Amino acid sequence: MVNRSHFFNSNRNNNDYQNACKKFIAERQRFFEVLQQVDFLRVIPSQANYFLCEVTSRFSSTKLVSLLLEHNLLLKDCSTKTGFNGRNYIRIAIRDTEDNNYLAENLKKLQA
Repeated sequence: MVNRSHFFNSNRNNNDYQNACKKFIAERQRFFEVLQQVDFLRVIPSQANYFLCEVTSRFSSTKLVSLLLEHNLLLKDCSTKTGFNGRNYIRIAIRDTEDNNYLAENLKKLQA
């Protein structure tokens, strides 16, 4: 019989997983609130690891993704995806606080 206890400690792994989930959920909520301050985005609430956002004014989704790429920010332009019918939607991954803040700062600069 193989002793797997050194490979898998269920209590420790479960606690680590639960703590990581709590941290992610808190960051997702914080980032959602920050993104709602961007006047040209309608942020759709999410339970996933990304937000789907409608680009409501000022830019097309394609133009916004292009502008952000100049700052090494990669967002998904959903306008070409089946079901969106060319409407201006983007997908924003939820990352760590530092990365999320960098994206938010660049989005807010585009409001001016």
